[in-house]
Amino acid sequence: MAPRFPTKQFLINWLKALVLSPGVLFPAGYFCVYLSTNIYLNTEFKKNLERSVCEASGNTLEISIESLKPGWILDSVTLNAITLTPTGEHVGDRQVSSQPITISTIKIASPDLERVLFSPSERLSSTRAISEKILSDTALITEPSILDVSI
Repeated sequence: MAPRFPTKQFLINWLKALVLSPGVLFPAGYFCVYLSTNIYLNTEFKKNLERSVCEASGNTLEISIESLKPGWILDSVTLNAITLTPTGEHVGDRQVSSQPITISTIKIASPDLERVLFSPSERLSSTRAISEKILSDTALITEPSILDVSI
Protein backbone atom coordinates (compact mmCIF):
# COMPACT_ATOMS: atom_id res chain seq x y z
CA MET A 1 0.00 0.00 0.00
CA ALA A 2 1.47 3.33 -1.08
CA PRO A 3 1.48 6.27 1.39
CA ARG A 4 -1.22 8.81 0.70
CA PHE A 5 -0.18 12.47 0.73
CA PRO A 6 -2.62 15.12 1.91
CA THR A 7 -4.30 17.19 -0.74
CA LYS A 8 -3.33 20.77 -1.38
CA GLN A 9 -6.69 22.04 -0.08
CA PHE A 10 -6.21 20.10 3.18
CA LEU A 11 -2.79 21.73 3.75
CA ILE A 12 -4.17 25.21 3.04
CA ASN A 13 -7.06 24.70 5.49
CA TRP A 14 -4.69 23.31 8.12
CA LEU A 15 -2.38 26.35 7.82
CA LYS A 16 -5.35 28.74 8.05
CA ALA A 17 -6.50 27.02 11.25
CA LEU A 18 -2.99 27.24 12.69
CA VAL A 19 -2.60 30.93 11.90
CA LEU A 20 -6.05 31.78 13.29
CA SER A 21 -5.63 29.78 16.49
CA PRO A 22 -5.46 31.71 19.80
CA GLY A 23 -2.01 30.26 20.46
CA VAL A 24 -0.68 32.16 17.45
CA LEU A 25 -2.94 35.24 17.44
CA PHE A 26 -2.25 36.33 21.04
CA PRO A 27 1.59 36.21 20.81
CA ALA A 28 1.44 37.94 17.41
CA GLY A 29 -0.75 40.72 18.82
CA TYR A 30 1.46 41.11 21.88
CA PHE A 31 4.57 41.21 19.68
CA CYS A 32 2.98 44.00 17.62
CA VAL A 33 2.24 46.05 20.77
CA TYR A 34 5.77 45.43 22.11
CA LEU A 35 7.38 46.34 18.79
CA SER A 36 5.33 49.52 18.39
CA THR A 37 6.17 50.52 21.99
CA ASN A 38 9.85 49.94 21.30
CA ILE A 39 9.73 52.02 18.11
CA TYR A 40 7.81 54.83 19.82
CA LEU A 41 10.19 54.93 22.80
CA ASN A 42 13.22 55.28 20.53
CA THR A 43 11.75 58.03 18.39
CA GLU A 44 9.23 60.49 19.79
CA PHE A 45 9.41 59.58 23.49
CA LYS A 46 13.22 59.89 23.50
CA LYS A 47 13.02 63.40 22.01
CA ASN A 48 10.40 64.42 24.58
CA LEU A 49 12.48 62.93 27.40
CA GLU A 50 15.61 64.82 26.30
CA ARG A 51 13.61 68.06 26.19
CA SER A 52 12.03 67.34 29.58
CA VAL A 53 15.40 66.66 31.26
CA CYS A 54 16.79 69.90 29.86
CA GLU A 55 13.80 71.88 31.15
CA ALA A 56 13.75 70.11 34.53
CA SER A 57 17.44 70.91 35.07
CA GLY A 58 16.82 74.58 34.37
CA ASN A 59 18.64 74.33 31.01
CA THR A 60 21.91 73.47 32.79
CA LEU A 61 22.13 69.89 31.49
CA GLU A 62 21.79 68.31 28.08
CA ILE A 63 21.10 64.60 27.88
CA SER A 64 21.99 62.11 25.21
CA ILE A 65 20.34 58.68 25.27
CA GLU A 66 21.48 55.94 22.92
CA SER A 67 18.36 53.78 23.24
CA LEU A 68 15.29 53.03 25.30
CA LYS A 69 13.92 49.54 25.64
CA PRO A 70 10.66 48.42 27.23
CA GLY A 71 10.65 45.45 29.60
CA TRP A 72 9.29 42.18 28.19
CA ILE A 73 6.03 42.56 30.10
CA LEU A 74 5.89 46.35 29.57
CA ASP A 75 6.58 47.02 33.25
CA SER A 76 9.84 48.97 32.94
CA VAL A 77 11.99 51.11 30.68
CA THR A 78 15.73 50.55 30.27
CA LEU A 79 17.76 53.55 29.17
CA ASN A 80 21.16 52.72 27.65
CA ALA A 81 24.28 54.86 27.28
CA ILE A 82 23.10 58.07 28.93
CA THR A 83 25.36 61.11 28.90
CA LEU A 84 24.47 64.22 30.88
CA THR A 85 26.52 67.17 29.66
CA PRO A 86 26.52 70.49 31.54
CA THR A 87 25.78 73.51 29.38
CA GLY A 88 28.11 75.73 31.41
CA GLU A 89 25.35 77.95 32.77
CA HIS A 90 25.31 79.14 36.35
CA VAL A 91 22.91 77.70 38.91
CA GLY A 92 22.34 80.40 41.51
CA ASP A 93 25.77 81.51 42.73
CA ARG A 94 27.69 78.41 41.57
CA GLN A 95 28.70 77.11 38.18
CA VAL A 96 27.81 73.57 37.14
CA SER A 97 30.74 71.14 36.77
CA SER A 98 31.96 70.84 33.20
CA GLN A 99 32.52 67.07 33.43
CA PRO A 100 29.85 65.00 31.65
CA ILE A 101 28.14 62.28 33.65
CA THR A 102 27.96 58.96 31.84
CA ILE A 103 25.61 56.19 32.91
CA SER A 104 25.73 52.85 31.13
CA THR A 105 22.22 51.63 32.00
CA ILE A 106 19.25 52.71 34.10
CA LYS A 107 16.21 50.49 34.54
CA ILE A 108 13.14 52.43 35.66
CA ALA A 109 9.95 50.67 36.70
CA SER A 110 6.94 51.99 34.80
CA PRO A 111 3.90 49.75 35.34
CA ASP A 112 1.62 51.48 32.82
CA LEU A 113 4.02 51.58 29.88
CA GLU A 114 1.47 50.22 27.39
CA ARG A 115 -0.72 53.28 28.03
CA VAL A 116 2.01 55.62 26.79
CA LEU A 117 1.07 54.80 23.20
CA PHE A 118 -2.60 55.69 23.60
CA SER A 119 -2.84 58.43 26.23
CA PRO A 120 -1.29 61.91 25.85
CA SER A 121 -1.63 62.59 29.58
CA GLU A 122 0.17 59.32 30.38
CA ARG A 123 2.96 60.30 27.95
CA LEU A 124 3.45 63.61 29.68
CA SER A 125 3.41 62.20 33.21
CA SER A 126 5.77 59.33 32.26
CA THR A 127 8.20 61.73 30.62
CA ARG A 128 8.24 64.01 33.66
CA ALA A 129 8.58 61.13 36.13
CA ILE A 130 11.47 59.54 34.22
CA SER A 131 13.31 62.85 33.76
CA GLU A 132 12.93 63.70 37.46
CA LYS A 133 14.20 60.24 38.38
CA ILE A 134 17.24 60.63 36.12
CA LEU A 135 18.08 64.03 37.60
CA SER A 136 17.52 62.93 41.20
CA ASP A 137 19.74 59.88 40.79
CA THR A 138 22.60 61.64 38.97
CA ALA A 139 23.51 63.43 42.19
CA LEU A 140 24.08 60.03 43.83
CA ILE A 141 26.27 58.56 41.08
CA THR A 142 29.98 58.32 41.78
CA GLU A 143 30.84 55.96 38.94
CA PRO A 144 28.93 54.57 35.97
CA SER A 145 27.00 51.44 36.85
CA ILE A 146 23.70 49.71 36.36
CA LEU A 147 20.96 51.30 38.41
CA ASP A 148 17.55 49.90 39.25
CA VAL A 149 15.17 52.76 39.91
CA SER A 150 11.45 52.58 40.67
CA ILE A 151 8.91 55.26 39.89
